[in-house]
Amino acid sequence: MTSTITIDATSTMTDRAVIAMADRALHAARTAERPLLDASDLAVTWLGDRGFFTNTAHVLCEPADWEQVLERVDAAVPAEAPVSLISPWSVPTLDPARWQLVGHPPLMVRAPGGAVPSAPAELTITEVDDRSGLEAFERTLVDGYPDPTMQPYRWGCYGVERMLGGQTRFFLGTVAGRPVAVAAGHIAAGVVDVDMVATMADVRGRGYGEALTWAATQVETGLTAVLIASDLGRPVYERMGYVAVSRWTFWHRPAVTVRTTNSERRA
Repeated sequence: MTSTITIDATSTMTDRAVIAMADRALHAARTAERPLLDASDLAVTWLGDRGFFTNTAHVLCEPADWEQVLERVDAAVPAEAPVSLISPWSVPTLDPARWQLVGHPPLMVRAPGGAVPSAPAELTITEVDDRSGLEAFERTLVDGYPDPTMQPYRWGCYGVERMLGGQTRFFLGTVAGRPVAVAAGHIAAGVVDVDMVATMADVRGRGYGEALTWAATQVETGLTAVLIASDLGRPVYERMGYVAVSRWTFWHRPAVTVRTTNSERRA
């Protein structure tokens, strides 16, 4: 576990969930040698210059001073890059000129055990173990989510191949050789954080996303799994045995375009 916050017998599932999610982002930043802030109360990563969830700030404990939190986020990720603020706790209304409220998605938790249904017969699920597989994973995530701010796609959106074989496990689903769905599972804080679940739009409703989610959920069968769901996807996760336990708060700070003058261009 790379976060500096301590997990002990008094830690709640909320504590474990947010630390695991922050740990996944910190692991990606460390392996890619990108800037990060790893503190006991806040984890911020700056992985790139575009994308909705490329750069994240996870609030690890309820702050007394939200202005100070935002100042630290601004110091870690410059205004020219976007960043999303993720908090298990209520966040006061932020400056609408800089921050946009994304919503209050549910944290969902699944206890270990239970039978795993068979994947659709035509779907092949493989764990990514090389750069070409990770590139296919990233492209499917960007196109399937979708995230138009990441278009056109370019390699290295969320990490580098040095991440493979470690705490984060990446799964790619293909049909007749075509990538159709992805999911990832990250082990930290005594739980499995299930993330990066996406299915290509033209093949949704066929069980592909659920099958990939099962693969990520089961990376460590003895651990509880956690994920942040959309209300649209919640019924799928409930069918898998996930239970909504709370609602978190997501804010997003878009990148600010820096304009250069003619004199600056000539300098």
